[in-house]
Amino acid sequence: MKKCIAAALLLFAVLFSGCTKIDYSALPPPETAADTEEPIFTHDETVLHGGAGSDETVYGDKYKEVPPVLEYSAFSETLQLEDVCDNALHNGFTGYKGDGYIQLDKYESGVFKVTVPTSQYYKLTVTMCAFSTGLDIITGGTGAQYDEDGELQTMDGASKGVIYIEDVTGFSPFTVDGIYLSEGENTITLQSVSGTAYADMVTIENGKTFTDYSMRSLPADPEASDEAVALMDYFTGIYGRKTLTGQSVTPCTNAEIAAIYEETGRLPAIRHSDLVFLHEESAHYDENMTDLQLAKEWSRLGGIVSYGWTWYSPCEISGVYSELTDFDITAAYTEEDTALLSSEETAALYEEGTISEELYGLICDIDMAAEALKKLSDTAVLFQPLADPQSGVWWGSADEYKWLWRLMFDRMTSYHGLHNLIWVWSGGSAEFYPGDQYIDIIGTSLMNVSLDSGNAQLESAFLYSAQPRASAISGCIKVPDPDIQVRDDARWLWFTANGGKSFIDEEGRLTQELTSNEQLDKAYNHEAFLTLDELPFADIG
Repeated sequence: MKKCIAAALLLFAVLFSGCTKIDYSALPPPETAADTEEPIFTHDETVLHGGAGSDETVYGDKYKEVPPVLEYSAFSETLQLEDVCDNALHNGFTGYKGDGYIQLDKYESGVFKVTVPTSQYYKLTVTMCAFSTGLDIITGGTGAQYDEDGELQTMDGASKGVIYIEDVTGFSPFTVDGIYLSEGENTITLQSVSGTAYADMVTIENGKTFTDYSMRSLPADPEASDEAVALMDYFTGIYGRKTLTGQSVTPCTNAEIAAIYEETGRLPAIRHSDLVFLHEESAHYDENMTDLQLAKEWSRLGGIVSYGWTWYSPCEISGVYSELTDFDITAAYTEEDTALLSSEETAALYEEGTISEELYGLICDIDMAAEALKKLSDTAVLFQPLADPQSGVWWGSADEYKWLWRLMFDRMTSYHGLHNLIWVWSGGSAEFYPGDQYIDIIGTSLMNVSLDSGNAQLESAFLYSAQPRASAISGCIKVPDPDIQVRDDARWLWFTANGGKSFIDEEGRLTQELTSNEQLDKAYNHEAFLTLDELPFADIG
């Protein structure tokens, strides 16, 4: 086993080294890397070991999984925020308890302390009214600092989840569960990240963390390939027990993965790239589609292939964000079933004015992406299109979003025959959920600027689907801390750490801007997280 993996790594290094000299001056996004004579991976058999299920282990994980010691005891305490926070007292609204309430405008915080009898999970309920507000619940610190443009600068403490509220004019309770507090005094911060919250009181009482790790094992595509079925079956076996490591790469390179390997001696289980290189408008544009060759080699090593799609709108003023393009997705929407029409039929309908230019452009782009993905038809691909629709992108209209997802799913599977795709939805809100028959995995973008497990988001993600779907971190700022994931029983199926200039510099060196080298080494050499050499597919002899 170890010789097969080592030999494959050496071949991968020689053929597809991909330089680590990256021009970030064009960001966002960064330019494609140039070539180099230096290999990005070396192979040292003393740091490689057999795949999962192998009896041949050369090097085990340095960091062991230690379950938390929890001492449960009954606890409930209600605090009037105007009494325990230094914020000004307000009483303009009616219906509050006590003397009044505190007002938290955007980025303002209310900080208080609570003393709990034992180290365990607690739930926190804030009674408040609010208007288009996001209220962040932060433990162990005083919250985040933002610059004048609203960009996060620093975070003191760990975010346990943001409560999002539209218009609630009466004081009402909102709860976040699964908050780990240590015995004794704990600092808790309530911070508005959008809008204004009028917070009256908070109740802290016994809670729980996420424990339901059931998932559907068969892909949503009824004609799914053997490779897709096998990968989903593997996911079923590890979900709730282990978390797969994943890394986003600068498209058409393996620069981030090379830096990880140099520091930790291990490779991520998942190589995640982006189809943005298909778009001429992108700084990543590559007519040779080099990235697909890198993905094929990654699959041959036994690694898991993943693709997102940063989709530049199909129009003259093209862009990803609504403010940068004149594309109108509502003009593309139709109740007619166009998913299975041939390219010729679609072109004819456009010429005669039966379908709009916007719809024709979308179908042409889907066909373009499908043709690229066909080059990977012999391997399962985690496909994660249309991510984060609430971030200002042009696909961010809920009804049209769901229609576009279904159009893409039907056209890629039934028309183009791409039955190797595992569909990962990262829509972030139930109103964007296309339906169980179109989704295999629920993805969550975890903005973990502090080393938080995201267990509250994991529980929320479970509620999107009628039938259970596994949940994964489809994007995160920091590489998660495995000890915190274990402590909170936050067994995401995988995490995908963000790449780019915050992860590596122009020379391909780790910046440690968000994740320190020590944290990275811990993640890649910990029993709770799985790396490429621990995959069953890594027996590639």
